[in-house]
Amino acid sequence: MPFSFKDRPQNISGYGEQPFTFLEPDAHKVVGHIASIDLIENGDKAARARWQKKQLSNLVNHAYVRSDFWRQRIPAGAGQQDVLQRLPILSRQDIAMQAQKEGSLFHDKKKGTPATYETTGSTGTPLKVFICEQNGYYNEVRGLAQFFIDNLPLDQNRVEIKPVVRSADLRKKTQPRTTEPHWAGPLSKIYSNGSNTTLRFNNDVDGLLNELAKDRVGYLVCPSRVIEQLLDRGPDLVEKLGIKVWIHLSDYRSREVVGKLKQIGIPSLSNFSSGETGPIAFECRANEGHYHVAHSNVIVECDPTLTTEFDGEVVSRLLITHLHSYATPLIRYDIGDFGKLHDQCPCGHNGPTISHIYGRGKHFLRHPDGRYIPFYLSTRLLREAVDFAECRFRQDTVDTITVQIGGRETLSPDEEERLKATIIAATDPAFEVVVKAISEIDWSDNPKRLFFSSSVV
Repeated sequence: MPFSFKDRPQNISGYGEQPFTFLEPDAHKVVGHIASIDLIENGDKAARARWQKKQLSNLVNHAYVRSDFWRQRIPAGAGQQDVLQRLPILSRQDIAMQAQKEGSLFHDKKKGTPATYETTGSTGTPLKVFICEQNGYYNEVRGLAQFFIDNLPLDQNRVEIKPVVRSADLRKKTQPRTTEPHWAGPLSKIYSNGSNTTLRFNNDVDGLLNELAKDRVGYLVCPSRVIEQLLDRGPDLVEKLGIKVWIHLSDYRSREVVGKLKQIGIPSLSNFSSGETGPIAFECRANEGHYHVAHSNVIVECDPTLTTEFDGEVVSRLLITHLHSYATPLIRYDIGDFGKLHDQCPCGHNGPTISHIYGRGKHFLRHPDGRYIPFYLSTRLLREAVDFAECRFRQDTVDTITVQIGGRETLSPDEEERLKATIIAATDPAFEVVVKAISEIDWSDNPKRLFFSSSVV
């Protein structure tokens, strides 16, 4: 059913008070954009296709005029109908080269210097892209739009759990916490809105539970590896936290976890996104594992020339065109994930839908005592210990973690000890850490270039 703007608790002072105004100006702008996003993504398919072709043409023309790199890639005589398929696939290395040589392609003197975004570097090498102010605004509004599309209320609290970003925080007993009175931005002026809390998790599960118990959670936003550790303390304890919906992001989400949460009345929704592009797809509420593409932001293609097998299905490499990437154009970008692309969703949504997404690595170690423990280390933490071009972790035996440090012929004893100490702090002293310096990592057996893999069952 189409959503309604009126069917949710409102603030009495949410309407505009000046002549010829209906809503407070900032809120009016956001409401208008949410309605536009809904029209594009859930409205007439032909109208959406025409809009996307025009946006793609705008982006390609922009790149052609401002970039020698893109002039060499855009084929002469390509029309609007075939320009996308005739462009070569864009790799991370291509993006890094273009951004380093040409900088931002979006210049607006009124808004100052464009911002940069640096990925976490899941393959060991962070990717820096330029972004404009409009990208951040779109990401905020598109996130809010999903609460309307999914008919979720805004008057719940929101808690997001993120990993620590400094090695010193791994050893702290307290959980770094920030809380704001609202999370819905300008919409909090119109609608009743809960608080917004961010917690930095350093693997102290008891400390995290203490923080979560301070208030009703509402919407819990976190990777699967976090919710799985909470469930290990007992479903009854999780049920008491007041979680209305678990919003999953970032890593692999198992059906087992979804099922355990369902048993205690907690539904799950997942998002597929990247820092470079923003939202890519949102999980269908009616069909677990099917993701409606965020058509207002991206065009998604499947590349059948590179496939792998996942969950009993053959999946193809996903190519993402970010329609608003004017600062660093991302056109037919090999994001590193695989999946199956469908013309529409089983729910009836008449637009491209992705299923069987592979690449959101399930990072778990098998502990020598038999239990599984999550493994997560950002490359930012690792770079505090040692400099490298890329890195790869493996668990080939139950008591050993092997790490390959690419781009280095040797490591000093101090570097090796610092690296081992960081890894042990994030895992467990029961593991032996073996460090191997290597000039170049061989990724031939891993087209996704997963940061971590385990052969221990």
